[in-house]
Amino acid sequence: MGHGSDSTYETLINQRRVYDSTRSSGCPASPGGQMGAGEVLRGRHLFPELVDKPIALMAAQGDDTPVERTQKALEAISSRMLGPRDPDDGSETPAAYTYFGQFAFHDIVFSRVFGAAGASGKHSVDNAVTVGLDLSGLYGRGPTVDAHLYDAASAIDTTPCRFPMGLPAVADPTVIRAVDPGGRGRDLPRIDAGGAFLAVCGRKSPYRPLVADPRNDDNLILSQLLCALMQAHNRLVDLQIRDQGATPLDAFERARAFLTSVYRRVVVDDYMRRILSPTVWEHFFGGPDFRGPGFARLRPLSDLPLEFSFGASRFAHGMVRNRYRINQSFDENPGTLRQILSFSSQRSNGDVPVRENWIVDWSRFVGGDAQVQHARRIGPFLALELATVTHTSDLDGTPRSIAFMDCWRCYHLGLPSGQTVAKAVGEALAATSLDVPVLTGPDILPSARNVARHGYVAKELVKILQAYPEFLAQTPLSYYILQEASVLGDDGNRLGPVGSYIVGATVASALFKTDENEMRAGSLSLAVEPNDLPGLIRMADDRLVTDEQLAGYLDRFIHPARSARVHRRTGDIAS
Repeated sequence: MGHGSDSTYETLINQRRVYDSTRSSGCPASPGGQMGAGEVLRGRHLFPELVDKPIALMAAQGDDTPVERTQKALEAISSRMLGPRDPDDGSETPAAYTYFGQFAFHDIVFSRVFGAAGASGKHSVDNAVTVGLDLSGLYGRGPTVDAHLYDAASAIDTTPCRFPMGLPAVADPTVIRAVDPGGRGRDLPRIDAGGAFLAVCGRKSPYRPLVADPRNDDNLILSQLLCALMQAHNRLVDLQIRDQGATPLDAFERARAFLTSVYRRVVVDDYMRRILSPTVWEHFFGGPDFRGPGFARLRPLSDLPLEFSFGASRFAHGMVRNRYRINQSFDENPGTLRQILSFSSQRSNGDVPVRENWIVDWSRFVGGDAQVQHARRIGPFLALELATVTHTSDLDGTPRSIAFMDCWRCYHLGLPSGQTVAKAVGEALAATSLDVPVLTGPDILPSARNVARHGYVAKELVKILQAYPEFLAQTPLSYYILQEASVLGDDGNRLGPVGSYIVGATVASALFKTDENEMRAGSLSLAVEPNDLPGLIRMADDRLVTDEQLAGYLDRFIHPARSARVHRRTGDIAS
């Protein structure tokens, strides 16, 4: 789910489109090597009964074929999905959750494309690793298989158990002292083609991050989030070896189990609560150990629903801001999204390592500070870089914007329309109290609040949408999810029913229905601390969470019964 560019997974999809030609989709042929008649991308569908009900291309007109007319319509519509500024009345969600969601979805969508046909003559898209929200983006396959990702705790015991950390590039020393007086800022470890670590003076690509999932170097904020998780793990390992006499291997295993448990708790009990409809959250997660009544009907998650990968997950593009106050030196002149995207080994001429004066101050991103920034409201008005700048390309090499490609893939892959999926979601949630209206016609136009908020650009979007009535009747799922959030998601503070159901079902399946998932007792429970994203990030910094507090978190996780007895005794004395 790359915010500024396609993820590695999607880039492979674009470059090596693979299909199952054994059944008809009803999708017409298209030029440029795109999907031909009778070809469907093989993959799991959340609603299998809708596989043969793909969204229809727009009717041919004049000299334009259906594909050409549809693409022209999407060009016109996506170019007007532009929110020219970050509204003062942003969403209730702090800005860090945009990128935490990107990290979590990468954890699920760590996929590969099998381009060569198997014995059956079919091609397929499968997940490359487990999809159980197990922090694979941090730990990879662990130090036994991915030993190159790890460092030893000392020169005496070389057991791989902690992460090497990169140093940021030195910029203006006077600015650095103001921003990071203790010199605690860190970057991802980066190496050149020969395996040598990148010097802190800073150079352009080619350098690559020494991390489990390179997509988590997509942008500055995402890579800094990964740095915080690395630092939290290292603190947990060092504390056990130094103060508790633990072996490196034991320290690693306990740190991994604890941090993964906290991460899962944050995904479910903080992030999901913020973005899902409350009724849908209760449906999937509102039960003992977060297993709500709806999870029992879900099938095992061996691969990802296309409705999630190319539809509902795109909602996060609506949350991305145009500018961010990275730290106090940016309070007067925030960094632009283009600058934030430039700090990445994933891009040609990527500006790495991250400069020291660009180290993220998380108090401006996660809450608890008067200066915290908030994500944009979820809706069809995107940041400039996503709405109009061509960060990606179509199969024939035509430069495209993220907004265009989000919509076009829904046609190209034969996904059902948003209206068709809404009917299926309504049936799936029939036992709940949640109404699932099917938005069509005028309902797909910008809401009155968005017209008031965005003025001229919203009125321009209204005009162009009215020029394409087919789009209003059969809306690409990715756009439908954005519009539904603005109409039925508390004015874009969260997803509407359809978006909530697809995202909730995917995450619940990843947690509870994955065969490879190593869920242990207590690994997803109400007891683990901390229980929110600010708490997770703060564990990286001993100024915010002391060693004593961190040891307490870990001890209560490892010995929950003993901690409960201590708590009861302390309560008795206090009373």
